Amino acid sequence: MDDPPRTETSAGGEFTRHQLWGSTAARRLGATFLPQLGEITLENRGNLMIPPDRLDAFEQECRHLAEHAGELAAATGYEPGYITDRLATIRNAVDRARAANGSILIW
Repeated sequence: MDDPPRTETSAGGEFTRHQLWGSTAARRLGATFLPQLGEITLENRGNLMIPPDRLDAFEQECRHLAEHAGELAAATGYEPGYITDRLATIRNAVDRARAANGSILIW
């Protein structure tokens, strides 16, 4: 499914895979989905696929990280607003995926 025109879709640049989503701080906060973006394997090719039955858990992870954006910012050097903006974009994708009974692919 294509994203609607003028929809923000970025979960962050390449460096955010490792420095933010794959950080020790994100993992310490309990993140399990987003850190996979930093774990590039032959099977996932660096992509993160969230199937419909995991959207609720994924959204909860995003909300939890947003609530702790200050901690993530302090540990990673990213601005809290950057972190919450990226997570809001991801949560918008969750809403679109639910409406279409679909999955999310972050690449």
